[in-house]
Amino acid sequence: MAIKIEPTGKALGGLITGIDLSENVSSEDQEVIFSWWIKHMVLVFRNQTLQFEDLLRLRHIFGPAGKTANQLLGLGRKTYYQNEVPDDITIISNITDADGHPKGSLGSGEAFWHTDSSFTEEPISASLLHAVEVSDQGGQTSFLNMYMAYETLPEELRKVVDGAYSNHSKTHSSDGTPRQSYGEITDVSKAPGIRHPLVRLHPVTRKKCLFLGRRLNSFIFDYTVKESEELLDKIWSHSCDPKFIWEHEWAVGDLLVWDNRCTMHHRKPFPAHEKRLMHKSMTAGETVIPG
Repeated sequence: MAIKIEPTGKALGGLITGIDLSENVSSEDQEVIFSWWIKHMVLVFRNQTLQFEDLLRLRHIFGPAGKTANQLLGLGRKTYYQNEVPDDITIISNITDADGHPKGSLGSGEAFWHTDSSFTEEPISASLLHAVEVSDQGGQTSFLNMYMAYETLPEELRKVVDGAYSNHSKTHSSDGTPRQSYGEITDVSKAPGIRHPLVRLHPVTRKKCLFLGRRLNSFIFDYTVKESEELLDKIWSHSCDPKFIWEHEWAVGDLLVWDNRCTMHHRKPFPAHEKRLMHKSMTAGETVIPG
């Protein structure tokens, strides 16, 4: 069967069929997959049975090897990961062992809109997430088309974001859990983080898109905290319009690959008693080019 893609019909996303990713992917198919990823921003591969080594192999279709959030933050390996988990793999799960220790990150709560690892100088380019166990309820992941979010900005907000920079805070994970090493933040203008342009130029498409990272403890430089908060509320409200969104309903065996440079994503909460297990790999990114 030849490899095919069916667009979602929404603002982004495409379903790919006709390929078994547990086997070697030909150079021709790699080129096709990469071009579809650039065009559709999120790719879905159904019914894939993948091991850790497969995820580490497949990420090279989209770029060089990338590091986990903990590695990028200099926090090292998760202490609760079992020995067979490679350093470059992230486990996302609410499952605990017999003693109540977590086997993965993020639990069962909401993961707020965010860009993966934007709190680094070179945020990752591709995220690959494979579903091993999924909940019967909730847990859907939604994606935002940040090209469209930028292109449809009202003129008053376009004037704000063009040429502006914001702080991408390191202080919380995507579910809002504080990272203890950074302490409590009482002034968002002083939150530890990385300075990035609010508008970035995609290195492949050469198109402009909004680059917001995360809302919590964000701050637009050269404004007061009050002004920054008001502007960010307006920019985020515009960006999260349903017309820019596609939502994925997970099934066991799904592999999703998204372009972290021109999308944001969000996970709905799911019942804490239901088990969910995801394995993730990443590709390295590049310095953010101002748009």
